Amino acid sequence: MSIRWGVWFEPTQPVARLCQLAKQAEATGAEVCLVADEGTERDVYVALTAILMSTEKMMVGPAITNPFSRHPVATAAAVATLAELAPGRVWHGLGVGGSRVLDPLGVDPPRPYTALRETFESNSTLLSGGSVGSASLPWFDAHVPMAIAGRGPRVQRLAAEHADWVILSAKGVDEMSATAAFIRATGSAKIGWSAYLAYDAVERARVLRHFSYMAVDAPPEIRGAAGLTDEVTALVKEAMLAGELELAASYLPDALVDLFAIAGTPEQCAAAIGSCADHFDMFLLPMNHEAACEAHIAQSAEILNSIS
Repeated sequence: MSIRWGVWFEPTQPVARLCQLAKQAEATGAEVCLVADEGTERDVYVALTAILMSTEKMMVGPAITNPFSRHPVATAAAVATLAELAPGRVWHGLGVGGSRVLDPLGVDPPRPYTALRETFESNSTLLSGGSVGSASLPWFDAHVPMAIAGRGPRVQRLAAEHADWVILSAKGVDEMSATAAFIRATGSAKIGWSAYLAYDAVERARVLRHFSYMAVDAPPEIRGAAGLTDEVTALVKEAMLAGELELAASYLPDALVDLFAIAGTPEQCAAAIGSCADHFDMFLLPMNHEAACEAHIAQSAEILNSIS
């Protein structure tokens, strides 16, 4: 058994540093580098272009972009441009978007799932040489693997039936078997599983800070299982959107780490991931620890590469 893995960056750091970290990840075994599209952070396509030019063979892609912060046709053209620059090294990732990207834009979409489905369909058509209305990309002729990220069953069904990849986050070890069974019974999409590694006390505290995003945007049933009331969620959202992640984390129960992260010693983390190896095709490591990324990549690579 060999675990395929990649890194997933929030573009909260200068692009030059993201490139350095991507090179480090590639050198230690990462096959994929995904970059989030957060609107007010560094531009995702500028960052992806620089990462492509700084690495040798790893796949890159937006993870995720959404139907609202850019016109879907412009998104398809941007992804096609990346794939023209580096043939065979580009993914395309779509989702409904979250509070962190949509709130600063003043966007509150009434039918996010419908917009996601329509954007996926139009982007798939354009990237396959077809036309959408009067729009087409006649200069582009290549295959781009399509990924959809989502926590709910409707989005996961859409991904399983029509995409190349479904990206899962906020899925604990205990949920992976049933979730993977649903996806594999529904369609042929491969599964990318994103989960934080809390392999010591310092990482455990860091993980909780970043669960503020999950707490705000997760479906009600996930928040309910974690004991997050609407009142607490509102406080977390206010602090998170203000960039005060320490304050946001203070409202969250520490037990969230055990529910949605892989926690324990490095050996225990490796064993937990290995126990789920049949339930995913790519492990995606979230990278949000600005000052500690090098050490976190090194330790995480050691854990992931030790699984056999």
